[in-house]
Amino acid sequence: MKIKFKSTLHRKTFTEFITANVKNPYLSRNEYIAAVFLLSADKFLWKKARCALTGYSVNFKSLDIAGISTEGYALFTAAKAVYHGNADISINELGDVNLIDDSIVMTIFAGIMIFRDGIGLLNWRT
Repeated sequence: MKIKFKSTLHRKTFTEFITANVKNPYLSRNEYIAAVFLLSADKFLWKKARCALTGYSVNFKSLDIAGISTEGYALFTAAKAVYHGNADISINELGDVNLIDDSIVMTIFAGIMIFRDGIGLLNWRT
């Protein structure tokens, strides 16, 4: 299965971060790669999340998410859930078209697939 990025900007942001900060993405934990994938999908969220990232971890407690959109919050919550292994986002929230649009839902599912199967789904080349 091939995973799609939310946008060209999402692909560029994710790729640039991983290339600059992760020596070998195939050796990184899937939950880390998936969290970076999800956090980098929203421009405003990424600006806030960038300072909470290292080349191998995400410090969600240091993230100030004030002012993010509903969709940004959904991406943040999904990234945190994947990273920490808990479910902070419900199927009802994902299914509510008034809360989260289709492209965000598909991005969240892509993040879950990366968590499950790894960065190889993105056809990553080292």
